[in-house]
Amino acid sequence: MEIKTLHNMLPIELIGKIKDYSYTQKNVRTNLTSWNPELIGPSGAILLYDLKDELLAEVKKEVQKHIPNIDEYGSLTAMYVLGGRFSFIQWHNDTPHTFAMTVYLNEQWDMNWGGAFVYEDTSKQFISVYPEYNKSICFEPPVWHTTNMSNLQAPLRESIQIFCDPNDY
Repeated sequence: MEIKTLHNMLPIELIGKIKDYSYTQKNVRTNLTSWNPELIGPSGAILLYDLKDELLAEVKKEVQKHIPNIDEYGSLTAMYVLGGRFSFIQWHNDTPHTFAMTVYLNEQWDMNWGGAFVYEDTSKQFISVYPEYNKSICFEPPVWHTTNMSNLQAPLRESIQIFCDPNDY
Protein backbone atom coordinates (compact mmCIF):
# COMPACT_ATOMS: atom_id res chain seq x y z
CA MET A 1 0.00 0.00 0.00
CA GLU A 2 1.37 3.38 -0.99
CA ILE A 3 0.10 6.46 0.85
CA LYS A 4 -3.69 6.44 0.57
CA THR A 5 -5.90 9.50 1.16
CA LEU A 6 -9.51 9.13 2.27
CA HIS A 7 -12.10 11.88 2.68
CA ASN A 8 -15.04 12.02 5.11
CA MET A 9 -13.34 9.42 7.25
CA LEU A 10 -15.42 9.70 10.42
CA PRO A 11 -19.02 10.72 11.16
CA ILE A 12 -19.17 14.30 12.49
CA GLU A 13 -20.96 13.04 15.65
CA LEU A 14 -18.05 10.70 16.42
CA ILE A 15 -15.52 13.52 16.00
CA GLY A 16 -17.55 15.55 18.50
CA LYS A 17 -17.62 12.65 20.97
CA ILE A 18 -13.84 12.26 20.72
CA LYS A 19 -13.23 15.96 21.34
CA ASP A 20 -15.69 15.94 24.27
CA TYR A 21 -13.89 12.89 25.69
CA SER A 22 -10.56 14.73 25.66
CA TYR A 23 -12.01 17.57 27.77
CA THR A 24 -12.86 15.11 30.58
CA GLN A 25 -9.53 13.28 30.74
CA LYS A 26 -7.10 13.83 33.57
CA ASN A 27 -4.57 11.26 32.36
CA VAL A 28 -2.86 12.60 29.29
CA ARG A 29 0.49 11.59 27.84
CA THR A 30 2.83 13.87 25.93
CA ASN A 31 5.47 13.29 23.30
CA LEU A 32 8.00 14.68 25.76
CA THR A 33 7.36 11.93 28.33
CA SER A 34 6.27 8.88 26.32
CA TRP A 35 8.10 8.91 22.97
CA ASN A 36 11.53 7.73 21.95
CA PRO A 37 13.90 10.74 22.31
CA GLU A 38 15.09 10.39 18.69
CA LEU A 39 11.51 11.06 17.56
CA ILE A 40 11.02 14.19 19.67
CA GLY A 41 13.99 16.44 18.99
CA PRO A 42 13.42 20.03 20.17
CA SER A 43 9.67 19.86 19.50
CA GLY A 44 7.00 21.73 21.39
CA ALA A 45 4.53 19.63 23.37
CA ILE A 46 2.09 17.25 21.74
CA LEU A 47 -0.77 15.96 23.93
CA LEU A 48 -1.96 12.36 23.48
CA TYR A 49 -5.34 11.07 24.67
CA ASP A 50 -5.66 7.30 24.29
CA LEU A 51 -9.09 6.24 23.01
CA LYS A 52 -10.57 3.26 24.81
CA ASP A 53 -13.61 1.06 25.06
CA GLU A 54 -16.67 2.40 23.19
CA LEU A 55 -14.81 5.23 21.42
CA LEU A 56 -12.08 2.89 20.22
CA ALA A 57 -14.71 0.40 18.98
CA GLU A 58 -16.53 3.17 17.08
CA VAL A 59 -13.30 4.37 15.45
CA LYS A 60 -12.41 0.81 14.45
CA LYS A 61 -15.88 0.30 12.93
CA GLU A 62 -15.43 3.43 10.79
CA VAL A 63 -11.92 2.42 9.73
CA GLN A 64 -13.30 -0.98 8.65
CA LYS A 65 -15.74 0.77 6.31
CA HIS A 66 -12.77 2.24 4.40
CA ILE A 67 -10.19 -0.52 5.01
CA PRO A 68 -12.26 -3.75 5.18
CA ASN A 69 -9.22 -5.94 5.90
CA ILE A 70 -7.99 -3.82 8.84
CA ASP A 71 -8.10 -6.85 11.20
CA GLU A 72 -5.36 -8.50 9.12
CA TYR A 73 -2.95 -5.83 10.37
CA GLY A 74 -3.39 -6.84 14.03
CA SER A 75 -4.63 -4.97 17.10
CA LEU A 76 -5.89 -1.43 16.49
CA THR A 77 -5.15 1.45 18.85
CA ALA A 78 -6.13 5.10 18.48
CA MET A 79 -5.36 8.38 20.18
CA TYR A 80 -6.61 11.95 19.92
CA VAL A 81 -3.58 14.17 19.33
CA LEU A 82 -3.19 17.90 19.97
CA GLY A 83 -0.02 19.36 18.50
CA GLY A 84 0.98 22.61 20.14
CA ARG A 85 2.65 25.57 18.52
CA PHE A 86 6.23 24.85 17.47
CA SER A 87 5.54 21.10 17.66
CA PHE A 88 6.71 18.69 14.99
CA ILE A 89 7.69 15.05 14.61
CA GLN A 90 11.12 14.14 13.29
CA TRP A 91 11.64 11.74 10.35
CA HIS A 92 10.54 8.20 11.20
CA ASN A 93 8.93 5.19 9.53
CA ASP A 94 6.35 3.99 12.12
CA THR A 95 7.86 0.53 12.51
CA PRO A 96 7.11 -1.85 14.19
CA HIS A 97 3.47 -0.90 13.46
CA THR A 98 1.85 -2.76 10.55
CA PHE A 99 -0.61 0.02 9.64
CA ALA A 100 -0.73 3.77 10.34
CA MET A 101 -3.45 6.36 9.77
CA THR A 102 -3.87 10.02 10.63
CA VAL A 103 -7.30 11.67 10.53
CA TYR A 104 -7.20 15.47 10.52
CA LEU A 105 -9.76 17.28 12.69
CA ASN A 106 -9.09 21.02 12.31
CA GLU A 107 -12.05 22.57 10.52
CA GLN A 108 -9.73 25.19 9.03
CA TRP A 109 -6.02 25.06 8.36
CA ASP A 110 -3.85 27.53 6.49
CA MET A 111 -0.79 25.99 4.84
CA ASN A 112 1.24 28.98 6.07
CA TRP A 113 0.80 27.58 9.59
CA GLY A 114 3.01 24.56 8.75
CA GLY A 115 1.98 21.25 10.30
CA ALA A 116 2.22 19.32 7.02
CA PHE A 117 2.70 15.57 6.80
CA VAL A 118 5.72 15.20 4.52
CA TYR A 119 6.83 11.89 3.01
CA GLU A 120 9.16 10.59 0.39
CA ASP A 121 7.34 8.74 -2.38
CA THR A 122 8.73 5.83 -4.38
CA SER A 123 10.24 8.19 -6.98
CA LYS A 124 12.18 9.98 -4.19
CA GLN A 125 9.97 13.10 -4.42
CA PHE A 126 8.92 14.84 -1.22
CA ILE A 127 5.15 15.26 -0.94
CA SER A 128 3.47 17.59 1.59
CA VAL A 129 -0.08 16.96 2.76
CA TYR A 130 -1.66 19.71 4.87
CA PRO A 131 -4.43 19.08 7.39
CA GLU A 132 -7.90 19.09 5.88
CA TYR A 133 -10.97 18.44 8.01
CA ASN A 134 -11.92 14.75 8.24
CA LYS A 135 -9.33 13.69 5.64
CA SER A 136 -7.06 10.79 6.46
CA ILE A 137 -3.72 9.52 5.27
CA CYS A 138 -2.91 5.86 5.71
CA PHE A 139 -0.11 3.48 4.80
CA GLU A 140 1.72 0.31 5.71
CA PRO A 141 5.04 1.04 7.44
CA PRO A 142 7.83 1.51 6.74
CA VAL A 143 7.22 4.84 5.00
CA TRP A 144 9.65 7.60 5.93
CA HIS A 145 7.74 10.73 6.94
CA THR A 146 7.76 13.75 9.21
CA THR A 147 5.36 16.41 10.40
CA ASN A 148 6.83 19.85 9.96
CA MET A 149 6.63 22.49 12.67
CA SER A 150 3.47 24.49 13.18
CA ASN A 151 4.06 28.17 13.80
CA LEU A 152 2.98 30.74 16.37
CA GLN A 153 -0.20 31.71 14.49
CA ALA A 154 -1.40 28.12 14.13
CA PRO A 155 -4.19 26.72 16.27
CA LEU A 156 -3.56 23.44 18.04
CA ARG A 157 -3.21 20.78 15.34
CA GLU A 158 -5.96 18.22 16.01
CA SER A 159 -5.86 14.66 14.69
CA ILE A 160 -6.56 11.08 15.49
CA GLN A 161 -3.62 8.74 15.13
CA ILE A 162 -4.44 5.10 14.48
CA PHE A 163 -1.97 2.22 14.53
CA CYS A 164 -2.22 -1.52 14.13
CA ASP A 165 0.30 -3.84 15.67
CA PRO A 166 0.88 -7.57 15.22
CA ASN A 167 -1.23 -9.52 17.70
CA ASP A 168 1.93 -10.85 19.33
CA TYR A 169 3.45 -7.36 19.76
